[in-house]
Amino acid sequence: MNKVEILEYLRTIFIALLVALFLAAVATGCSNIVAEHHARMLAKISNTAKDNELIGYLITVYLDEAKKNPGDYSINVRLGNLYELMFSYKQAEEQYIKAINKSPYGVYSSYLGLANLYVKQGRYSKAVNIVKRLKNTDHKPLLIAKGDFYMNLGDALWQKNKYEAAVKQYKIAFFYYKKVDSQKKDMAVSGILDCYNEIADKYYKLHRIDRVIESLETALLYKETPVLLYKLAILYKDFDPVTANKYMEKTYKMDPGLINYDLYEELLIKLIKFYYENGDDLKTELYKHKLKSVKTFQKRYVITDKDVAIDVEKLKVSSSLLKTKHKINIKFRIENNSKYDFNTLYLVVKLRYDDKSKTILEQKLFSKKHPLKSRKVSGLIDLKYSYTDKDEIYAAKDLWIDFYAGKKDNMRKIPVHSIKINQEL
Repeated sequence: MNKVEILEYLRTIFIALLVALFLAAVATGCSNIVAEHHARMLAKISNTAKDNELIGYLITVYLDEAKKNPGDYSINVRLGNLYELMFSYKQAEEQYIKAINKSPYGVYSSYLGLANLYVKQGRYSKAVNIVKRLKNTDHKPLLIAKGDFYMNLGDALWQKNKYEAAVKQYKIAFFYYKKVDSQKKDMAVSGILDCYNEIADKYYKLHRIDRVIESLETALLYKETPVLLYKLAILYKDFDPVTANKYMEKTYKMDPGLINYDLYEELLIKLIKFYYENGDDLKTELYKHKLKSVKTFQKRYVITDKDVAIDVEKLKVSSSLLKTKHKINIKFRIENNSKYDFNTLYLVVKLRYDDKSKTILEQKLFSKKHPLKSRKVSGLIDLKYSYTDKDEIYAAKDLWIDFYAGKKDNMRKIPVHSIKINQEL
């Protein structure tokens, strides 16, 4: 692979990271998925002295209850939960084991409580052995609970960069979720894809292209994504242009804004030469036509960060008399640095703060009758935006204005400029 292709492959890794961040609400990776009964309790704890005092009191109450009702396994499960919240793992383990010994047939909360505790302690083999003691049935809640456990185990291994081991657990979770058609199977697929991406990137650094391809193609068995397809197109390009084109065409259909069109055109030229030398006139003409249409598409719709520049002429942040309202006023021009006219340009402006963003402008600019000519600058654009002390933006430590641009409404808008705002007035 040449330098351009290496840089392009690395760029797809960066894009994949951005997409992952954008979809953080559903992505796995380093998610803190735990068994449901743990999640409800752990979400409420803040480790304050008041919390610990309350937990200590509840432990005393339940220990007394356990003496009065020695056969009630659920009391021991609750005690295990409470000791776990206090980080008293030895006592928690003792209570879960007592609960297992008392549990009637078909009860699994005590098993999963102990198994998830072992995961937290890094005792993975013991955790799996506990879950294996649960009988395989078609009971939907149990199958989902098993899926949750293996997601939890996968996350723990992911956090330790043990991607090969983690992906095995995500696959088991996927098996259980799929068996009951749970929507959580999408979460397991995300974990699988994340792992195979990491495994592929590891082998890429070791120049093991065969293992990179193997990892990415295995990931495709679970879900086809533009980034996976595009990576494979780049990897196959030099030694198998036919297969590379198969992946490139799928990328083109799913996310044309992801592609480096210089590489795509180079690939099509290779195919034209290949079919011409092999006497296949039909395919030679077919790929000539494809090359022409790709060039036309690039001219009309493809944009890079070098094609557009934002020239900020004025940036002012003012505050109301009582400092309960801020107003941003930014005046800027758009520079067309490309070799083509902008017949259409979609501009998106966002406020970025605390790993969040808020769109403050979405606008279609220019037209065939009134294009922004190549190497020319637009007229002045005046953007104003106000927010109050009731908006979460108001308390943000760092505030940025990000500009994105694209030539087609349904294509990826690329970042073209960022500017930091000082809120300290």
